[in-house]
Amino acid sequence: MLKKIDATGMDTFLALSQLYEAEFAPITGAARDAQGMYPVSTPLDDTHPGYFYCEGEAAIGFAIIATESEPYEVCEFFIRKEYRKQGAGQKMAVALFNKHAAHWRVKQLHNATYAHRFWLRVLEDYTQGNFTQCLYEDEKWGKVHMQGFSSRA
Repeated sequence: MLKKIDATGMDTFLALSQLYEAEFAPITGAARDAQGMYPVSTPLDDTHPGYFYCEGEAAIGFAIIATESEPYEVCEFFIRKEYRKQGAGQKMAVALFNKHAAHWRVKQLHNATYAHRFWLRVLEDYTQGNFTQCLYEDEKWGKVHMQGFSSRA
């Protein structure tokens, strides 16, 4: 179940975001600050809403999307390790796409091969293969995989 992140969920969001940032730090080169915390890659705001994915009352993951203009973009996407390979990530992605009928793009760092494989599987199933993909050179991140598709009926 998707639940929009609001002020009451910020402690949970910050805890999950630290797990996420720590996992990607070897790829992104992110460093902890003087308090031992990683910076949050995409802060929540009106054009970057965040959602928890919950099983029961427990938040097992989160996503942040960019909604300022189309295509919408999945900026951050995380499922706790102990819930992976059980379908939770795919369920969260499908719930996001169904909640926001729009043109979308999803990106993965070239070195994040597990993320790239995950998104290809999700999009193949969700769109029945009706998505585009490319590899491009991003000024900040280097080689990036990008997929585009529509969640409009």
